[in-house]
Parts: sequence; structure tokens; C-alpha cells
Amino acid sequence: MVLENRPSKVEIPAKAQAISDPYFSVRMDVHAPGAFPSHDHQYFEILLQLSGHRTQHLGIRDIPLDEGHLICIGQGVTHSAIIHTESVSLVIGFNLAFLCPELPIYAAESWSRPSVLEAAPQLLPFAAQPSMDFHCSLLLTQALQEIGSDLMTKSGSKRIGAKAYARAQLSLFLLTIVDHFEDGLVEAASSSFLSKFGSERVDELISFIQENLSAPISIDDAARKLNISPSCLAARVRRVTGKSFGELLLEARLTRAKELLLFREDRISEIAYATGFEDHAYFSRRFRQLTGLTPGDYRKIGVPNRSSQDTH
Repeated sequence: MVLENRPSKVEIPAKAQAISDPYFSVRMDVHAPGAFPSHDHQYFEILLQLSGHRTQHLGIRDIPLDEGHLICIGQGVTHSAIIHTESVSLVIGFNLAFLCPELPIYAAESWSRPSVLEAAPQLLPFAAQPSMDFHCSLLLTQALQEIGSDLMTKSGSKRIGAKAYARAQLSLFLLTIVDHFEDGLVEAASSSFLSKFGSERVDELISFIQENLSAPISIDDAARKLNISPSCLAARVRRVTGKSFGELLLEARLTRAKELLLFREDRISEIAYATGFEDHAYFSRRFRQLTGLTPGDYRKIGVPNRSSQDTH
């Protein structure tokens, strides 16, 4: 068991240990403005925003998080974040081997399937996150914060039963969320989105795109990586996201460009190249279509104290 309770720097979390080994952590994070680059990990992570503002990039979604917003990041789901103002959040990480040690090991690899969700309903918010938002009321936020504080206080104890207590409190935390958002979770389940997102392998495609943003990749490259035909991949992307492969790739590149503009000093032309745009003018035009601002204006507005410099 891992217990963390300290302000932490903006950095990519280390890869979790093997999914068969129980993993649990709970901490209160305090972050200055900055960025988490895209990454994924082999455990579940739940983040309760207590103050400040951040934008969480989760799979194919950009989710704004303010006080009282909750985000549930599934195992293996690619995500990143931009922290706009000083941010305080409660962060809990765990794997299925810790939460439900009675389940077989293979359940961890297929956690979003209906059979696993039926056995572990605590995971429903993670499966539903791609299609719904979790905005907690003040009372719910306080209740979850109290459980989290209790976990931080007691889960590091060496006393008999400490691990079992942490597991019980973690289940209480998750089931409190399930109870509060039950209607939305049921709707998400009935729409069959829970199994579709994982089974259609679009999450693997997003990881491939994030890892190759600076390269001139095509749908043929992605199809070879996923070992399926380009036409099949195109149909899956359209069915799950409502977008073409090109649109998905363009959004991922522009999202990364926004991060670099805010938190790097590189010239705009260098940022365009780093995010896969060979033509600076084309990059500027598509960026303006997305944000309503030129890259230079976006940088000035996003970081008002930036000293004047040649940004091109």
C-alpha cells in the first residue's frame, strides 16, 4: 500500500506495478499552473477538484474541472491536463487487485465489460466517464472529502486491519458516487457505450496518436499498428466518436499545441512543427478555427505576464 499526502510537482506519474499486485494511494495535490503531458497508467485514478481550475484531456474529451467536479480515469486510458490556476485536489489511485481481490486476474484486463461491472459496480463511474460528467453538490463534495481525509489519516497505519479498512472506505467512496449519479450511470450502461469504448479499441488509437503527434501519420499507419484494415478503423472511429480519423488527429495536435503555447517558450513555428504541421500558415489557420484566436494571441491571453518576444 502506498500513502502520499503532500503537495506534488506537475509531472507524469510513474507506471504502476503489475496489475496482479495490489496498489492503492491517496493524497492531497496542490499544483501551480502547469501541464501534465499525455500518459496512461495501469491503475484507476479518481480526482476530486477542491479549488482552482484545470482542463482535463481524457481520451477524446476536453473536460473543464472547477470546484466540486470529479473525474474518473480508467485503467489504460490516455489523459493529460492543463492547470490554469493554483489547483487543490483529492487524488485516489487503486487497481482491481486492491479493490476486489476476490476477482480473477483477467478481470483487470476487461474491467469495462458488463460481467466485470456487475461484479464490481464501484467501477461504473470509470466506464461511464467517456460519455458523462460528474459535478458534485456541496454536500456530496464534503462527504467525499471526509472519506478521503479519513483514508489519508488511517490507511498508512500499521495496525491490524488497516488494509481492509482502506479497501472498505475506498468502496464507500466509489459507491457514494454510484448512488448519487445512478440515473446517469444506468443511462450510459443502457446505451452500450460502456463496452463499446474499450472493445472498439479507439482508446488504443488515441494512445497511438498521442505518441506520434509530431510525425506525418496516416490512417494506414494507425491501422497497421492496431492490426486491422483502414476501412474498418475509419468506420469504428466514426461510430464511436462521430469524427473522422483526420478530425481526431487534428484535434489532438491542436490540443497539444495549446499546451505548448502556454507552457513553453518555443517559437510558434517550432510548436507547429512539433505537433505535426509542416506549414506554419496552415497551422495558424486551423488553430484560429478551433479557438477563435491566432496562436500568438492565445499565448498572450493565456499567460498575461509573458514578456514581449518574437513568437514567430
